[in-house]
Amino acid sequence: MLQDRSLSVSELNEYVRRLLAGDVLLRNLEVTGEISGYKHHVSGHRYFSLKDAGARVQCVMFRQNALGLNFQPQDGMRVRVRASASLFPRDGSFQLYVSGMEKCGVGELYLRFEALKEKLSKEGLFDPAIKRELPAFPSCIGIVTSRTGAAIRDMIRIARRRNPNVEIVVAPCAVQGADAAGEIVEAIDRLNRDARAEVLLVGRGGGSIEDLWAFNEEIVARAIANSRIPVVSCVGHETDFTIADFVADLRAATPSMAAEVAVPVAAELRRNLRAAMGRVTAGLRQGNRLRRSELMRVCASGALRDPARALIRPRAEAVSALWERCRAAEEARSRDARNRLHRTGAKLDALNPSGVLERGYAYLTDGKSVLSSVAELAPGMRVDVRMRDGSVRAEILDQNHSEASDGR
Repeated sequence: MLQDRSLSVSELNEYVRRLLAGDVLLRNLEVTGEISGYKHHVSGHRYFSLKDAGARVQCVMFRQNALGLNFQPQDGMRVRVRASASLFPRDGSFQLYVSGMEKCGVGELYLRFEALKEKLSKEGLFDPAIKRELPAFPSCIGIVTSRTGAAIRDMIRIARRRNPNVEIVVAPCAVQGADAAGEIVEAIDRLNRDARAEVLLVGRGGGSIEDLWAFNEEIVARAIANSRIPVVSCVGHETDFTIADFVADLRAATPSMAAEVAVPVAAELRRNLRAAMGRVTAGLRQGNRLRRSELMRVCASGALRDPARALIRPRAEAVSALWERCRAAEEARSRDARNRLHRTGAKLDALNPSGVLERGYAYLTDGKSVLSSVAELAPGMRVDVRMRDGSVRAEILDQNHSEASDGR
């Protein structure tokens, strides 16, 4: 009988771990790559992958080492790490244990993301002014996501819980991989052609930047922008942002939250409706009480015994009051006009030459104009002397200048 030389899985993994730990090169590595799937755990540990065009490796950076970071790592960032390579025996997973990290720049995907973001922003696709409001009470919602992911189950469950009567139309599609962007575009177009949905939820659950990349493709962004139906983007987790989020009419941090913002709670709507009906009813009752009180007052006054008088008298009194105001205004205007006329007449009388002659004065003319100065006269000159009741012809025999005239 052959001797049993087999190893248990634990023994195998431990053996490989020791081999790796004994390698001098693998104990002190420097590796450059692009961060993907970065997660900052509540414990303070950091979990992520380093990748390049051909491969990726899992990494962990424990809390005590992460305390030395002077920047915030994020997906798409290109970094250089100091690490040791080992095997995690429990899972048999090969990974790097990172002791230090420094930035080297940005990765290719991040550059593509920023370039497309800038392009679409210049075209105005992110402008808040073109964002549409979601329908307040949608009877039908459309969902664009994977048929098998957890996201679709969460959205349907929450939508049904909030309003069991809402209709849900699902346009399933791939949400990652080479064909995902085209399938997302086709699903959005299909729901627009169907035209039943009043709002679209477009997204997926969380993942690395590569997993979410379909929602950073230009064709997806333009399909969302061109949708006739308002779109809520719900891609990944709260910290994940994609181009779809900027183009959509509203961004929800998660698929579950998208269902919450798109579908109002039916019970809450019923409560609001009952409250509104209660306010309307109370208003009608108050109005009826006021009208009843007014009717009782009119009845008590006896106006209903002579309705013609009750209706005509207030209007007749109003007409009389208006006539009296018009008459008083007209009299006031007449008084003002008479006063202005008297003042003007007095001014004219003061300036009238006839008024001066009546007081015994006279004035001289040479037949053409009035002579007002001795300097205009000369001995032998004939002048006309105008008086109150006529004129006389006179000849100048002599002339004397007054001192007041010389001193002017």
